[in-house]
Amino acid sequence: MSAVLEQAIADQLPSVSATQLVAGIQKVGRTVAAHGAVLITKHDQPAFVLMSVERYREMQRAAEPDLGVLGGEFDAMLARMQGQEEALVDAFAMPPEAIGAAAVKAAKPRKPVRKAA
Repeated sequence: MSAVLEQAIADQLPSVSATQLVAGIQKVGRTVAAHGAVLITKHDQPAFVLMSVERYREMQRAAEPDLGVLGGEFDAMLARMQGQEEALVDAFAMPPEAIGAAAVKAAKPRKPVRKAA
């Protein structure tokens, strides 16, 4: 874990050492109830986060993908791919003269190249 992330976590949560946790779980539990979570340190370094079940469940819900959104993204991607397939089928169904005319129409005119003086 980066030092910046460790400091950010340490700044946001109350902190107790592992020794304090073992010695006073009830007090730590009250702190968790009051703040939602507690940072547990080991040798003055962030080691664990003890959080309420409610906060944990909130985090789990937030991490779950929204299947409605994912389904919509899939449908849009499928529609784009089907549109491209239809265009490809149409292109190969064209007679050679029509393909040549479409290529000429799509080509950009080139600018004349100037020679260095």
